[in-house]
Amino acid sequence: MRLRTKITLLIASSLLLVLLLFNAVTYMTVVNLTTTNEIRLLWEAAQPIMSQPGVYSPNRWNRSGWLKPFLTPQSMIRIMDTDSQIQTVLQSQEELLQIPAVYSSRSFSKTIKTADALIVYIQTPIIDENNQTLGSLQMGRKLETLDEYLRVLITVLMFTSIGAAVFSLLSGMYYTRIILRPIHRLAYIMEVNQQNGVFMQMELSPFGRHDELGQLIRTFNAMIAELERNFNRQKLFLADASHELKTPLTIIESYADLLKRWGGSDTALREEAIEAIQSEAVRLRNLTHSLLTLANTEAEGQQLWQHFDMAELIRTTAAGLQQAFKRELLVEIELPDALLYGNPEQIKQLLIILLDNAIKYSQKPVRIKLLRDHRDAQILVLQVIDQGIGVEAVDIPRLFDRFYRVDQARSRETGGNGLGLAIARNIVRLHKGTVAITSSLGAGTQVSVKLPFLPSPPSL
Repeated sequence: MRLRTKITLLIASSLLLVLLLFNAVTYMTVVNLTTTNEIRLLWEAAQPIMSQPGVYSPNRWNRSGWLKPFLTPQSMIRIMDTDSQIQTVLQSQEELLQIPAVYSSRSFSKTIKTADALIVYIQTPIIDENNQTLGSLQMGRKLETLDEYLRVLITVLMFTSIGAAVFSLLSGMYYTRIILRPIHRLAYIMEVNQQNGVFMQMELSPFGRHDELGQLIRTFNAMIAELERNFNRQKLFLADASHELKTPLTIIESYADLLKRWGGSDTALREEAIEAIQSEAVRLRNLTHSLLTLANTEAEGQQLWQHFDMAELIRTTAAGLQQAFKRELLVEIELPDALLYGNPEQIKQLLIILLDNAIKYSQKPVRIKLLRDHRDAQILVLQVIDQGIGVEAVDIPRLFDRFYRVDQARSRETGGNGLGLAIARNIVRLHKGTVAITSSLGAGTQVSVKLPFLPSPPSL
């Protein structure tokens, strides 16, 4: 069943349910008001009878002539003794004799439903001046007029309910078509995108929509835009990776052909070819490792996240790199207990990337600073500062692009492949932080990483 049909039927059935409840309440209200009014009239009619002396004289009960002036059309007057024996009865409708004749020492009123009509009656005890109960007086009335009114009311309610049901079906179909039109358009755009491999977005009106459908459309457009950006980045990544892989593979192939033709008899040529092939193979291995690392850091997730001491991680990493590169690394920790929530291995990789770049392009000591952000106490700042050759301002925005190198020759000499800072940016992004670079030629470079941290261990 289509969604449009479901909504239409839901609207129609809900309206019919409301109408049925309304009709039932209306019917019961009319019946209750009418019977209450008739019972009130019966009590008022009983007052003159109860003021007659004959009511308090049981020997006059079998002579009912004095009661006839009080008998009205479609009514009954009955007197019974304390043994529920009927002493006198006057009625203008035979159906009124169906009222039960049962003595009661209290006053009450009731309504009974017969096959022909609705009957209301009252009953009150007859008590003389000596406070002795002599019997009971009953007065009843057949509500024939009410039955006619109720039949008319039921007919009117039935036709109005049918009309309302038809109207709700037609209006439900019309309004659901208007409401679901954006959804149908959205489904069409999804189908076009799937079949043609495009990234079409759905247009919003100039004033936009501020309801749930508008939110759905904006979310869809944002998702399509993100998919298009990722697709374009993937195409660029594949093109750049193919270009980067092509060079070492070409060199390996060339030297392999050279060895095949001339290397057997020329020892120097053979050694040169083997050295070149080995060098390019190492470069291919490093490039492949960097590509896998980049792909892993682009995947969202918080696997292997834990709380760790950022200050201790900086000290141990700096000590290891200082020993490996035989370079002086100056560590300045202003937050001795900087507790960070994240992946310690990725943060260590981030630190290694930043320090590796600083060591490669600087001959002077490299400074590592860990401090609190002066604007937000819940943010820690990691700074790696070198006094190296620096970078021109025009190149800074592209430093985080994949395979981007400021100087191809210089990067080849240092063994870089242009993926380090791209990996670093992904690690920072996964940890909900930011990274920025400030640099100038001949004055050095400063990389600032801001990450959220916990000032104390979490409560268990």
